[in-house]
Amino acid sequence: MWILSPVLQDLGWRPYDVQWEYQVGRGKGRVDAALTGPKGVAAFIEAKAPGSRLDDHVEQVLGYSFQEGANICALTTGLEWWLYLPAETDYNFDERRFAELRLKDDPVDQLATDFAAFLGKETLLDGEAEKKAKQVLKARREAEHLDKEVPGIWREMLATLDEELIELVSKRVYEKTNLRPTPRQVTNALKGRPPPPATNPTQPINIPTNLDANQHNLSNLGRSYSKIPQTIDLFGQNYEIKYWADIIRIVVDYLFEQGADFNKALDMSGITLTIPPGHKKDYYEVDSTGIYVYTSWGSNVAKHARKLMECFGYSANELVLNWE
Repeated sequence: MWILSPVLQDLGWRPYDVQWEYQVGRGKGRVDAALTGPKGVAAFIEAKAPGSRLDDHVEQVLGYSFQEGANICALTTGLEWWLYLPAETDYNFDERRFAELRLKDDPVDQLATDFAAFLGKETLLDGEAEKKAKQVLKARREAEHLDKEVPGIWREMLATLDEELIELVSKRVYEKTNLRPTPRQVTNALKGRPPPPATNPTQPINIPTNLDANQHNLSNLGRSYSKIPQTIDLFGQNYEIKYWADIIRIVVDYLFEQGADFNKALDMSGITLTIPPGHKKDYYEVDSTGIYVYTSWGSNVAKHARKLMECFGYSANELVLNWE
């Protein structure tokens, strides 16, 4: 008890306020110290030897405390203190712990404040200690609930990636870099996709003026199919396809994200600054640049998409069509 006595004196408890080796019930057990007041027992303290496993004694001391009506109870090794609310029976034994005080690790000012708030004579006897402990326990339970729920909610947000989240990330990137990422760049980053290989900036862009597929034999890569593929793979990333035009749209977005300068490709067939009247649906704008790419190639669109990739230094083999 020599460990507890000076601590309790500092907290305002006088020798006549503390009952040592307090007997619980009809001789069923004893608690090392009972802090008492006009209304009976206000708190129990059970002290164990340094190095003891406090977990092994939680159920017993909580049971004694609940039986005797103690508002707060504590388990301690002298250096470590676990504080509980015995009457919070909606929680299991471990969940009733509202604070842990560690004399070797916690700041002295904080320790002094917490001891006075939860085990001080004045605060225990006027009910303020229990009231504050309940507030702390509620906040702790809410934090633990959030710790469990937030990861799941975040996974759901990543799975859907609504426009609000994408815009928020895009705004932060712009504030830091003065560069605005595309929605797909933000999506890839949020989903943890590795960045695709960058083009070699020193490699000259060779832009052919004729996109006749017969002049560029890519073995089976240039095959035409009447059936639209279900998906495509572009640099190892898989994309769903509903229309033939989706292929070149995805490729164009990818090239733009990697810094491809479409202004240098304006003399390429299918890339233009103007759209013929009545043909807007046949063109796709490159990320609000005012540059448009022709998309209505039908089943030949993959050939044109691959040629476009080669013009910016990429291998045509990185575009794969999947029918199954």
